[in-house]
Amino acid sequence: MTTTSHTSEDLFHALATRARATSDGRLVLAVICGLAATIGIAIWRPFGWMVIGSAGVCAAAFGAWGIADREVAERESSHGSSVVVLRVVRACSVIVGTCAVILAVLVMLGGALGTWIS
Repeated sequence: MTTTSHTSEDLFHALATRARATSDGRLVLAVICGLAATIGIAIWRPFGWMVIGSAGVCAAAFGAWGIADREVAERESSHGSSVVVLRVVRACSVIVGTCAVILAVLVMLGGALGTWIS
């Protein structure tokens, strides 16, 4: 497995390095547990459920990206439709995970501000 070092290490590169170093089983576990937690929290809806649910979505997106990235690396020599689909899955995982983080931050900001701005 090859890892790329970047001079400007940011969150996306750190997560990519971590996903590439994580075993297949843990990536699958992240997807399953993240989705199960999100569904359970969405049904139960406790206080702060959107933040907790967003964390589950982030875990699932991390696992899905890691699995798709590993499969793309294994099939790099072939340029078939499966590689294109895996790249789309990888891109969608980044978008969904990023949106979940943004939602969690906005919900926490909304809760922290409360009625200060009215």
